[in-house]
Amino acid sequence: MKDSTESHKQEFEEAVGNISSAVQQISDPVALATMLFSIAEERKSTNLVVREINGKLDKFEQLMSKLDEITQGLEKLTAQVNEHPESQVTSELSERDEEVLAYVREKGRVCANELQEKFDYRGRNAGSARLSKLFKEGELDKNFVGRKVYYTVK
Repeated sequence: MKDSTESHKQEFEEAVGNISSAVQQISDPVALATMLFSIAEERKSTNLVVREINGKLDKFEQLMSKLDEITQGLEKLTAQVNEHPESQVTSELSERDEEVLAYVREKGRVCANELQEKFDYRGRNAGSARLSKLFKEGELDKNFVGRKVYYTVK
């Protein structure tokens, strides 16, 4: 029993000793100023972190708001298309596209060089782009013969 009392007494003295040294340090103005300075610096850095987090949250909220607007717009468009499927947009061909289709029907098959000559395009790319556009719109078929690409009417 005496041993347990001694161990408690020793623990008490260590605890009180630490408290008494802390009390002595608090009464020391240099130690007190150092602690206050450390607290102030920590507060500054914490405020900077909080400000940065708030800024990121604001940007996130703005993005979420824009995303909500886009989602609502898409839902409205989807509802309109579902209500009126007959009003879906169909691509109408320009006069030049109609002329190109007529020329392809007349010739049977056409390559970009032939289109360039027929419609006086400055470069082969213009004819190739027009034929490619009509192919993507489903008006023409594409056939590869060697290095040339020929288009035919579907």
